[in-house]
Amino acid sequence: MKILAVRTARAVWLFPQYFLNPRGAYIYPAELALKTRYNFRRTPMDNVQVGQTEGLKFENGEFLGTNGIVEIVSVTLHNDGIVVDMRSTTEDCDSFLEDALTWLSNEYGLPSYSDLPIKRIYVSELNVIFEKAPIIINPKLAPFIKELSKEIGSDRIGDLDFMSLYLSPDQTLSNNPPQFRFEREINTPFSENRYYSFSPTTTDIHVKLLTKLEKLA
Repeated sequence: MKILAVRTARAVWLFPQYFLNPRGAYIYPAELALKTRYNFRRTPMDNVQVGQTEGLKFENGEFLGTNGIVEIVSVTLHNDGIVVDMRSTTEDCDSFLEDALTWLSNEYGLPSYSDLPIKRIYVSELNVIFEKAPIIINPKLAPFIKELSKEIGSDRIGDLDFMSLYLSPDQTLSNNPPQFRFEREINTPFSENRYYSFSPTTTDIHVKLLTKLEKLA
């Protein structure tokens, strides 16, 4: 398997925002310092809008990640936590948050991130290429697929094959159940074996899952 692109590497640290500044310290200077420390091109000071409800957002910064300097696509502060988006790895997202919150703690007396009641959630989106087309559909269904191809296909458009694998728990048991998706890349010939995948995991776990899928299928 070859990774063609990291579409999204997202780390979400959930905790009540008031725990980040429990004594109501004046932290406007910290916002200015964050812009300089991580070289953000846009900050909440640039994007202030009347009635803004989507959180305070820093955009297009930089951070020394595992494999060199990476772009911080965005950092958004919500009432219930912080969301960091990059296009490298979720590990880099976590490392950035640890670095930023440790620095804020040391410089401005805010709590250490290790003292916060953090719940971590991840999102990983990858585009990959497999050496061979995976066999997702049960081979026993081959006669049905052949018949279906005959009825709704044509010589011009070719035979039918799988387009998407979508795995999720019972959606009636949760408001936002995790899901795993593996599907052919749109507008790409089947013969190129290019796929898009979404996983509610860290980047490294996502890669391990896809590697196992390629071997099994």
